[in-house]
Amino acid sequence: MKEAKHKMHKPHFIHDIRIGIGDMCKITGVTGRQLRYWEERGYIKSLADEKNSARKYSWEMLYKVGSIKAFIDEGYTLAKAVEKSELREKEMAIIRKFMATNMHRVKITDEELLYGQIDLGKCEGKKIYGVVDEAGSHLEFGEE
Repeated sequence: MKEAKHKMHKPHFIHDIRIGIGDMCKITGVTGRQLRYWEERGYIKSLADEKNSARKYSWEMLYKVGSIKAFIDEGYTLAKAVEKSELREKEMAIIRKFMATNMHRVKITDEELLYGQIDLGKCEGKKIYGVVDEAGSHLEFGEE
């Protein structure tokens, strides 16, 4: 079983990624017309570039457009999909913050099935582990 220390972080180059409108459409399944409309409504933003050049989007906008599209596909209105997408972004930021400060070690128990145990520290004298195994994802408590 391998054990690895992790520090949650976003790769530094992620902010340099530029996605053209054509690629954004291919990746997300959203039309260029939809993207322009969403941008007019203030739901998404393209990167400020030279005037009259093709729109480009950031990595973060790729995630947001995909998230909005997924909620629309589930039957939500555009406005509600945007609201739910923005809430999801905040939830994910909280999860990343928690994991960055509380995840001490990850022990891989099955590399093929991607099962493992995450050391989440201690509470009231007991060790807390986040576990992913054949039973799903759950917490386990152990002695120190």
